Amino acid sequence: MPLDLPPPPARFRRRLLAVMLVTGLVPLVLLGVLARRALEDLLSVSLAPVEQVLEDISAGLEREGRSQAALDEARLNLAQAELARRALARRTPMLIGALLLVSAVGLTASAVLLGRALTRPVSTLTQGMWAYARGDLTVQLPAPDPPRDELQFLLVQFNRMGRELSAQRERLKAAEQIAAWQDVARALAHELRNPLTAMKLALARLSRPDAPPDATRLGEAVALLQEEIELLMRMTRSFSDFARLPSPRFQPVALRPLLAEVCALYQGTASVAVELHPGPEPTLSADPDGLRRLFGNLVKNALEASPLGAAPVRLSVEALPSSVRVTVHDGGSGIAQVLEGPALTRGLFSTKPGGSGLGLPIAQKIAHEHGGALRLEPAPGGGTLARVELPLSPPPSGEARP
Repeated sequence: MPLDLPPPPARFRRRLLAVMLVTGLVPLVLLGVLARRALEDLLSVSLAPVEQVLEDISAGLEREGRSQAALDEARLNLAQAELARRALARRTPMLIGALLLVSAVGLTASAVLLGRALTRPVSTLTQGMWAYARGDLTVQLPAPDPPRDELQFLLVQFNRMGRELSAQRERLKAAEQIAAWQDVARALAHELRNPLTAMKLALARLSRPDAPPDATRLGEAVALLQEEIELLMRMTRSFSDFARLPSPRFQPVALRPLLAEVCALYQGTASVAVELHPGPEPTLSADPDGLRRLFGNLVKNALEASPLGAAPVRLSVEALPSSVRVTVHDGGSGIAQVLEGPALTRGLFSTKPGGSGLGLPIAQKIAHEHGGALRLEPAPGGGTLARVELPLSPPPSGEARP
């Protein structure tokens, strides 16, 4: 599970703490205020009238000459009761305040523990979602089965969703592999049919029993066989090169000088000019050899698509917040619709003489390994726009943009 996930905001936990404190402390404070007032009213009852009654009784007993021992004991008890009343009246606010403080601490601790108990599954779920977003569907969140509450039920269902998505991805991967092999098989059958047919006709001319072989016919047949064999060898080398493309080695690359090298390389080899428009000069972390091959293939395709006397092939650079976009604009007949993703690899072979048709798949593979994307668009005024968007920083190891 990734460890670089930023912690979720604690706003819900703070709100829960505030709600519990308000709903718990407000009634408690009101109850404390009412209890204090009741106790103050109760303890404010004065014992002076009782003392006056005792004084009157003492005066009567003194006139009658009776003993006042019991009366003296009553006076002593009354004085002790008055002292206890005064002490209790002084300590009542402190006792109520201490009770409120202990209750507030208890409520705060309960709110914090409850908030953690409620937000811990949410944080766990957030980490699982982050892992799924990065493509790791093997992550299983810790959750008891069967769940004991609604949040644990949510974690269990999340794990079940991950297993189902993983199974669906495996099925989709298998289907994509079958579809890819079908495309390759159709393309190979189409491309191999022509040279094999020509080779078969050449062999048939050599093996005609009704006409003896002559030097001219033999030379033409051998030349045709050599030409078709060379075509097959060229196709084989193209596939081998595509399969053995080296892994990118990332380093700081100044993009504009690299594009200027590519333009200079093709400037004198084509009948159409190649121009690099002024613009920003970004530096990104990339494989310079891979970028030369990527933009070289795009410029070569643009030159081949531009007829003699067409407008120059134009390259422009656009700086984005976290990436850079390079656009190659040709003056050809253009394309009918936007091509990106799998559409760029359909029909792997070229109709141009000597072409293998692997230029776009190679360019797409290099852009994919850099965490970028390749997209072909119809240009508003005619021609085709080949847009390559590359991040300024390389993707994490083993990751690339889908």
